[in-house]
Amino acid sequence: MEHTALVWLHIPAENLQRASEFYTNVFGFEFFIEQLNNIPHAVFKPDAKGRKPVNGALVEVKEFTRGNSCVLFFDATGKFEFLSENIEKFGGTILIKKTLITKKIDATSGYIPNTYIDDKPGYFMHFLDSEGNKMGLYGAH
Repeated sequence: MEHTALVWLHIPAENLQRASEFYTNVFGFEFFIEQLNNIPHAVFKPDAKGRKPVNGALVEVKEFTRGNSCVLFFDATGKFEFLSENIEKFGGTILIKKTLITKKIDATSGYIPNTYIDDKPGYFMHFLDSEGNKMGLYGAH
């Protein structure tokens, strides 16, 4: 499946319930809750025709400060290492290295899910760009 360079976004939220109610009441969006990498996500649901209003999720942020920005995820499939090297080479900072996306089942077990981005297992990474903006990379497994 071919997709654009921008594949996913995270909207930080101090309170997922309050944030999802805001987006439901203002825009009519619906969500389902997932624990991905031990972080609660309210993922945007597709509409009745299967179209996603937004390819992303509201993400619970424990150390929330007003003004946190959205995290935009750029496609890194097949070029994760190259992009990682260039991030640091050109003045960026890696915050979270390439990490397999996992889903928690209970306190002692979990699994590797297919992602909502391209229905394949995948990896993510967080970095700061040269201006201090938090961004992400996503790549299919």
